[in-house]
Amino acid sequence: MKRVMALDVGFKRIGVALSDPLKLTAQPYEIIFRKSNKETFEKLLKTIEEKNVETVVIGLPLNNKGEKTKIAEKIEKFALKFKEFLEKQGKNGVKIVFTDESFSTAEAEELMNSLNRKRKFLDDIAAALILRSWLESKS
Repeated sequence: MKRVMALDVGFKRIGVALSDPLKLTAQPYEIIFRKSNKETFEKLLKTIEEKNVETVVIGLPLNNKGEKTKIAEKIEKFALKFKEFLEKQGKNGVKIVFTDESFSTAEAEELMNSLNRKRKFLDDIAAALILRSWLESKS
């Protein structure tokens, strides 16, 4: 069975989350500390292959009018380069979709505070919240 992967893309880090094979739940998976796009793409490809991922959901921050922010435009450029990389690797079947991720990081902070847990980075939890929201919109 295939999984869905979600990315919370930042300039320094990318949070990664994965669905279960039934696409019912979203779990934080890892945080990738970005160096080069090539290195980042290779790490993501490895996860796609190991975890049998068919769809990659990428969070885009929108403003309060629902319009793309400057950061969203940069994330779209990153996604386009990632799609080209996947195609060169013969992974044409992997779909890349976008979803609104506004407030996912704030929501991740609230969640961790409510659980009385402290973590330096919350990117993977933000990715899981993005994925959960996307999965719920599909059911």
